[in-house]
This record gives sequence, structure tokens and C-alpha cells, in this order.
Amino acid sequence: GFAIAHEPSLRYLKARLVFEEEGAFLVEGKERVPVVVEGPAFEVTALRLDEDAGEARVVLDDGSEEPVADDALSLSADTGRFECLVRRGLARAVLSRGAHQLLLAHVEEEEGLFVLRVGARRIPIRT
Repeated sequence: GFAIAHEPSLRYLKARLVFEEEGAFLVEGKERVPVVVEGPAFEVTALRLDEDAGEARVVLDDGSEEPVADDALSLSADTGRFECLVRRGLARAVLSRGAHQLLLAHVEEEEGLFVLRVGARRIPIRT
């Protein structure tokens, strides 16, 4: 029932945060503790775009990296910030300022919709 502000502790806990259909859990070995996550659980600290491969990847604030799925990007109506679905689409991550700026530099409008252009690939941005 309390927020964790200590950055090393937060990174340690986020690295052990597991999302399943039943909810979010902190997992350490065989121990599993259910947790309530309010808002995006992660922050995208870096967005990596490989134009040749048509691949977008996000680096999260727990140190992990994962590919961006075709349905992962959105613009939050509540905050006006870009978000990305992560952990098999079960968790949300808000983009940092740097990742946000890189995304904006590669956004295009196609037929009234916005997409992230990565080489030949177009990733829709939901609103």
C-alpha cells in the first residue's frame, strides 16, 4: 500500500514483475506475491529503430529490451503521452522524453491515421 521511490529498489522490483492473465506478481524464486499496478508499470528509456530490418525495440527502465508489436503503440487520452504495450501486451510502458522525441521524428500520417515508420514497416499508433 505504498509507493516505492528508491530507484535501485524500484529497478530490482520491476525486473521481477511478471504479468499474467490473472494479474501482476512479484516473483523471486518460488515465491509469488500479487501486486496492484496503477498506471504504466514501466518507462521506455530508449527506442531503437532498425530501418534495414524494419524493427522497433524498446529498452525498459528495468534494463530489459523487447520488440514493439504491431498493435503496441498508443497515445494516452488521459496524459497525452505515448505508451507501448510490453510483456506480451499485458503491461504498459510510458515513453521517456528521449524515446518520445525519436518516435515523433519517425511518425507519418497515412489516410488520417498516424504510424511509426521504420524502414518499410508501418506500426499504427492507436488514439
